[in-house]
Amino acid sequence: MHRHNKTMSRILVIILSLTTYSIGNTAPSIPTQHVKPLRELVGGAAGPLSLPSDVATDSRHVYVVDGGNHRIVTFDRNGKYRFQFGGQGNEHGHFESPVGITVAAGNVYVADSGNHRIQVFDQNGGFKRSIVTRSKKGLIRPIDIAVSPDGKQLYVTENTSHKVVVMAPDGRLLREWGGNGFNTGQFRYPASITRLNDDRVAVVDVLNTRVQVFNSSGSLSLVVGDWGVLPGQLFRPKGVAVDHDGRFYVSDSYMNLIQVFANSGQFLYVLGKSGKPYPFDTPAGIAVDDRQQLYVVEMLKNKVSVFALQP
Repeated sequence: MHRHNKTMSRILVIILSLTTYSIGNTAPSIPTQHVKPLRELVGGAAGPLSLPSDVATDSRHVYVVDGGNHRIVTFDRNGKYRFQFGGQGNEHGHFESPVGITVAAGNVYVADSGNHRIQVFDQNGGFKRSIVTRSKKGLIRPIDIAVSPDGKQLYVTENTSHKVVVMAPDGRLLREWGGNGFNTGQFRYPASITRLNDDRVAVVDVLNTRVQVFNSSGSLSLVVGDWGVLPGQLFRPKGVAVDHDGRFYVSDSYMNLIQVFANSGQFLYVLGKSGKPYPFDTPAGIAVDDRQQLYVVEMLKNKVSVFALQP
């Protein structure tokens, strides 16, 4: 009964919110920050992207998870296609519905969800090793990965039991936290995870419509966003990235926008111009590189859009 009442209350909130924003001139202006479109990544010599889900960068390359084609497609930082690796299968170097990706200390880590493993590659796509993903209760489907600076801890989000699982590079389970639920510290379909500059990790909690930030031990540090359709609220968050000033960029695949929050969790603005959000299409995984360029996976458009962020 409690969950039913909570659900009905949420439905009422969104109806009231949408009504408020449809009254025209009475609606408040949305704080926006302009971004400059630079280029689009749509595929390469091997063919177009199909349902891409995530993106990561290093000093030379941009790596895109091309989930529909079960591969990773790589571009240089000016958008030129370089190479691809993977393909559908369960052998080393092949994927079954990969979802998330990260680059750390010269390694490329891919959440090979359908094969219940993390695969590790060098920067040129050469296979290095495979790590079977398990929790205390058995095999899990990894969604995304973050890696500690020393490479000794892999933080993996998983939807089997709605947890963050921390593993050693050899696959040993170090600790886990979360579980299916509404309370802070719990998740309903945790998705993107990224490491902050201070070694905390930010986790997109999709159906709880928030980003939860944890210390490396798993203790809760901060909650960013809550449920709704007003500025500072989230409806279907999918991706999170952090810039060099600690600002959180959060993609909302249902509202088709990206919101930005301060390192304290306070809402700052929506990416857009003159009070109008930039019209993204199903934004999912996002990344910010060391040049302050923002990479946005627009899944149903089968592309990655690249923008210059304002200083």
